[in-house]
Amino acid sequence: MGEGFTDDIDLSDDPLIDAVRDELSEQLENLDEDELDDVSLEDIQNVVEESVEGSIEKLATDTYERILSNDKGLERYHETIEGFQERLEERWGEPLELLERLIIWSMECGRAINQNHGFQARQEDNYQIEALLHLHSRSVQVALEIHHLLKGGFADGAFARWRSLYELSTTTSFISKYGEDTAERFLNYHNVWEYYFAETYQEHQDDLNVESLEPEVLEELEEIKDELVDQFGESIDDGGRGSGWAAEAHSGQSMRKEVDLEHLYPYYRLACESVHAGSKGTLDRLGIIRHEDIEQPGVLLAGPSNAGLNLPGQLTAISLAQVTTDLLMMSVNSRSVADMMGMQMLVDDIEQEFANASEALEQDDREATEEWANQDIVDIALNHLNRSDLFSEAFFEEHTDFDSLEEFEDSLPVGLDNVKGGDSVDPDVDEVVQAHSEFESFRNLVDTAMEIWVHRNIDLSEYDIDNDAFSD
Repeated sequence: MGEGFTDDIDLSDDPLIDAVRDELSEQLENLDEDELDDVSLEDIQNVVEESVEGSIEKLATDTYERILSNDKGLERYHETIEGFQERLEERWGEPLELLERLIIWSMECGRAINQNHGFQARQEDNYQIEALLHLHSRSVQVALEIHHLLKGGFADGAFARWRSLYELSTTTSFISKYGEDTAERFLNYHNVWEYYFAETYQEHQDDLNVESLEPEVLEELEEIKDELVDQFGESIDDGGRGSGWAAEAHSGQSMRKEVDLEHLYPYYRLACESVHAGSKGTLDRLGIIRHEDIEQPGVLLAGPSNAGLNLPGQLTAISLAQVTTDLLMMSVNSRSVADMMGMQMLVDDIEQEFANASEALEQDDREATEEWANQDIVDIALNHLNRSDLFSEAFFEEHTDFDSLEEFEDSLPVGLDNVKGGDSVDPDVDEVVQAHSEFESFRNLVDTAMEIWVHRNIDLSEYDIDNDAFSD
């Protein structure tokens, strides 16, 4: 632990203060009067520092061991996730199944092309088919990753992976358009990239505490790179930025424009925000539904959600079908044409089913959000707070004839869950409150209980709220 680590720790309201006090008392009790006179402020600070560090280390160990042994916490989480998965399947099961069927279909198309043409392509240096097979297999894998994320309720993660699928579809279409020379450059370009990666690795290897890169390894990689420059020209050496393989075929437009995929670029830009740590991607999540015309609770999404699956699901179907079509075009026959046409029918179905599920979800969420926004203080007290904490024994003893929450509930003509029907409280409940307390209604009782609860549980200084607003 670094020197001065505990200098800035606030002990004013910390359980460690007891440990510090005990340690300091013990040290001082062992000193006689003369030794006490010699104790300086620095001596006391040293004792406090050592005690805090030791106590924090013990607390860290205890917390670590508690986390490892807390099986109930894991069980509760697993139960929660299991219930969530059931609801997600009920909502999104149909479009997710259709997307999975498309992925399997695409996988089978790729397998057939590889079996019929893959070996021959490698033997005869048919670079275009070889490159497209590699790109297609990777695309299928990415699509499966996306499907897995969608089934788990991670729309933003799925959207981030679609970003990769879009790049794969763009690269596939580019190689499909520009043929053998571009494909050969693509298949060899990784050697250029590896040289520049090795340079970066060597630059940081000491800081990373990893095995050093031998000089001869870098020399060998540079030699391979130079041979590729001799073979393909200077344009292939782009400093390892990733696109030197496409330089000769490039017309100066963006690659996506050259292959007519520019229309998806807005979604690509949005997906980039799900990858990067920027403001947009952090604050606006696909997994959170927002209704601008309705007051909503603040939501921080730290887990799965059943919202937002439609956009990455639809885009995945479109991009995977594009990659598969480019591969099938390398061997056009009645079977491949039927696959391409049938696949487009399935893509249309997938888009529609995802749209239907999303529309239904947004409507249900709007109704639930409106219900939440229209809650009054009775709804909040009974539905969102711990009742035994809100209605404490001290509260009942001070303000009512009752001694406890249990006695209060027993006196009511209905259970607490049913005291309010619609916008009004049961009149019989108000009569009980009037007869046994200083309050004119159940709502007045809740108002006072809430004020006391706020003072007890919330530090109002953290908010722009005047404490006097809650004072008589």
